[in-house]
Amino acid sequence: MKSYFTIVFLLFNVVAFAQNATIKGKISTSDDKPAEFVNVQLNGTNKGTISNENGEYKIERIKAGTYKLKVGLVGLETKEQQIEVKAGEMLTVDFALAESANQLQEVVVQSNTNKFSQKETESVARMPLKNLENSQVYSVVGKALMQEQVITERSDLYRNVPGAVPNFSAGGSQGMTTRGFATTVGMRNGMITSAVAPMNPIILERVEVLKGPSGTLFGGNRNATFGGVFNYVTKKPYDTFGGDVSFTAGSFGFSRVAADVNVPLNDEKTALFRLNTGWQSEDSFQDQGFARNFTIAPTITYQVNDRLKFTVDLDITRSTYTVSSFAIASLARVKARSFDELKLGYNRSLTNNNVDVQNRATNFGGQMEYKLSKNWKSETKFLFSEGAYEHFYWTTLSMLTDSTVMRTVRNQTPETFGNVHFQQNFIGDFTLGSLKNRMVVGVDYSVNYNALNRSTITYDTLNINKAVKDFNVYKINELSVKRGFTTTTFNSKSLGVYASDVINITPELMAMLSLRVDRYSTKGDYTLSTGTFKGGYEQTSLSPKMGLVYQPLKEKVALFANYMNGFVNLAPVTQPDNTVLVLKPQYANQWETGVKLDLVKNKLNASISYYDISVTNATRTEVINGQSFTLQNGTQNSKGWDVELIANPISGLNIVAGYAKNENKYTKASEALNGKSLTASPKDVANIWVSYYLTKGDFRGIGLGVGGNYIGESWFESTNVFVIPSYTLLNASIFYDQPKYRLALKANNLLDQQYWSSAGSPQKPFNILANLILKF
Repeated sequence: MKSYFTIVFLLFNVVAFAQNATIKGKISTSDDKPAEFVNVQLNGTNKGTISNENGEYKIERIKAGTYKLKVGLVGLETKEQQIEVKAGEMLTVDFALAESANQLQEVVVQSNTNKFSQKETESVARMPLKNLENSQVYSVVGKALMQEQVITERSDLYRNVPGAVPNFSAGGSQGMTTRGFATTVGMRNGMITSAVAPMNPIILERVEVLKGPSGTLFGGNRNATFGGVFNYVTKKPYDTFGGDVSFTAGSFGFSRVAADVNVPLNDEKTALFRLNTGWQSEDSFQDQGFARNFTIAPTITYQVNDRLKFTVDLDITRSTYTVSSFAIASLARVKARSFDELKLGYNRSLTNNNVDVQNRATNFGGQMEYKLSKNWKSETKFLFSEGAYEHFYWTTLSMLTDSTVMRTVRNQTPETFGNVHFQQNFIGDFTLGSLKNRMVVGVDYSVNYNALNRSTITYDTLNINKAVKDFNVYKINELSVKRGFTTTTFNSKSLGVYASDVINITPELMAMLSLRVDRYSTKGDYTLSTGTFKGGYEQTSLSPKMGLVYQPLKEKVALFANYMNGFVNLAPVTQPDNTVLVLKPQYANQWETGVKLDLVKNKLNASISYYDISVTNATRTEVINGQSFTLQNGTQNSKGWDVELIANPISGLNIVAGYAKNENKYTKASEALNGKSLTASPKDVANIWVSYYLTKGDFRGIGLGVGGNYIGESWFESTNVFVIPSYTLLNASIFYDQPKYRLALKANNLLDQQYWSSAGSPQKPFNILANLILKF
């Protein structure tokens, strides 16, 4: 394998003409607006696609010859153009439809379009690779589904990903547990973001969720988890004037005003600008609690010529909200064994609105794309991401007995978290003998830093059966000053070099070979009071990835298998006897196999996979001569299977459904944890959303959506004694979608279920949202 990679690295800059060609183009309406969801078919083949929101389409891997290229929708006059395709050619064919944008939208409503199955994306594999060509399982939640479900929080967005369970970080990040592993830190346009990420979904085009350890292309540590990686893709400009203004209001004082405006900046439409902005406010269903959020996100693209393109984007978010979490101080003295057995009161917060969090987050990114040749392009990316707490009071309610609660507060005021990430990719294809290769070779460099200033204080102990004592920020600050703040700074650097090659052994059989080498270094934490560093180390990680895809029915059925690897760097540990244990990186190795389907002209998209993830080099504690020593021979195993179905069986009917079965256990750990399941890791997770809208008649555009989620029970704490109960959510929406406006009414948690997050926080009961979108 080493010799093969050597040959590939030497040849990656060699420009060779591929045997197959590519057709791309743009479809526009009579009023010069992009035509979305238009079918494009290459007659005489089974190749076809659907135009995206910018009217763009692309069909790849076409043999040389003469064809008819056909575009159209049900209700439109079909257009055909005869084309001649030459080997290695990138042919551009544009179409102009006779209908206006408004007329087209009415036709799209009547057409048979699987609008929730838009999985084609370069960022998943960092190269142009179709879903059926990719040996990795991934899910995509796009803006069409977000709009239909009136998504106001990212946690609701994640519920459309098979096997995903939303979780929450007090810092403002929202994340998910996949395949038994939790993370709250995602990627932003394929780049590493700050640990503080209070992102509003109004700026998102889609979220891509890659299943399994993905260290080969995405690295380790902050931006990845062994269960997968999720990537936020922000909205990009397009070359016509357009946009919308939306208003949303609902239960518990919820209100949101948002705008999405797109404007070409010059007559040539080479400079484009898009602005997304919104203000959101909500009170809590509990007696105390609130959340406020303001976001502004401008993006500019400039196409210098047919080879060079620049993109610059910025998003700024300011948030203020309350937060609390739950803990059990003594399982021996607390007799309840589940949240639904506690007597706290579902609507009681035991906090105060002036004990809150005020944070900010800024992401400034840039990208330069340069076409080196017909087959190769350069992609240079940069992201500066920083989040900060103006003040942060994190309340923990610790149960001492079934009726006694201790309130503690972590005061983090002020603190800053940041990341600077640079990435360079070379993406292209070439032939080596009779084998076609599609390849990405890249390097990324990141600097992660923080400045912490924190004090944890015990506020008081109260009896929940009596009147609640006063709880205020003034006393918290006074107690924090008395206890004193610990002030530290931290800085780390990571340099990764990677290559991934997809080889067409035959047109139906493909192999993926990938490798990453990562060098991590840090001086450790610098403590201001002592003027010293502690915990510095350097580590090198090696992360391989291999995959096979066989398509018994070309571009319809794909059998796949993969071996994937992820890693996390671990700092040295000082033992009780003052010796230092130098740790190796912790690794997760996944074996997976399954099948993907894309049938009936993209009306049925599905996947089913079985996986086994083994974690090695985990740390565990062992008592030796009365002292707790750290050992690095711990292991963990997560295995299971998941299913995803996205279908459009008849005109107007769309279905998104998923189910996942997972078991994640410590196989070698400390005596208290050995054989135990991981916390907040349910065995069974299911999701479904079914929507239907009228496609004909005077009432066309009226629709109804119904769906829900089932989350099985899981453990709240590591010894597997206290339970997070299972729950079932039922949601529904009714909407009326027209070319100039959209009306929607959404009801969440129709069963009025009481359920708790992984942090032990009660979640919203039955609530309603009303949404109005004005389009222009």
